[in-house]
Amino acid sequence: MTEFRIGIIYPGDGALDREFWSFAPKNVSLHFTRQPQAEGLVSLTGMEALLDDDSVEVCANSFNLITPSVVAFACTSASFIRGLSGEADLRQRIQRASGSVATTTSGAILAACRAMEIAQVAILAPYVEEVSTKLGEFLEEADVGVSRVFPMGLVDGIADVSVDEVVRLGIAADTSDSEGLVISCTNLATIDAIDILEKTLGKPVVTANQATVWHASLLARVEWPCDSGVGRLWGKTVR
Repeated sequence: MTEFRIGIIYPGDGALDREFWSFAPKNVSLHFTRQPQAEGLVSLTGMEALLDDDSVEVCANSFNLITPSVVAFACTSASFIRGLSGEADLRQRIQRASGSVATTTSGAILAACRAMEIAQVAILAPYVEEVSTKLGEFLEEADVGVSRVFPMGLVDGIADVSVDEVVRLGIAADTSDSEGLVISCTNLATIDAIDILEKTLGKPVVTANQATVWHASLLARVEWPCDSGVGRLWGKTVR
């Protein structure tokens, strides 16, 4: 069996490495590096700071010796706050520094919506409103309609939110005219909520860590059974 390496650039406060591993196919190994970040609350200023120094390049370059098939930038908010052009620029920076194909969590969420032909989504985001609405703007710029953005209003403690709370808020965020639910943030635990929400809502659910590992695996040309993985997304192998 061919083994694939995927590099993950994760924010310094990222606490869910185990969840990425739980999504990964058996023949994929994940290799994490932490991007330094200033202490403080989750805000537009804080997220933009992750993009404005050379830490992206330093982290991406750290993977050179192991030559991963793909490097993923696993911070949803920092990858959507400057729109499609900002996300594309971020991928290009990572590719130049790492020598590997790159994706971002926001780009992966968009790819997931397109793969499942979801024309309109509702969004659950753990951030404050000014950050949360930027994800809606990012998806709408890419012609994915947004029926509602539901901010949880958290400035810290995102990794401590329970699965039961994610399910409850996911149901509250959904709208009757949405074709899917997007749940943002790679520091929000969702793996145990996806199947519950898909059965309850009767529609696909795309989450940050799920989409990141799925898209990176897809770009790496990993093969997996269509009935494996968590959620409807893992049945999609369209490149």
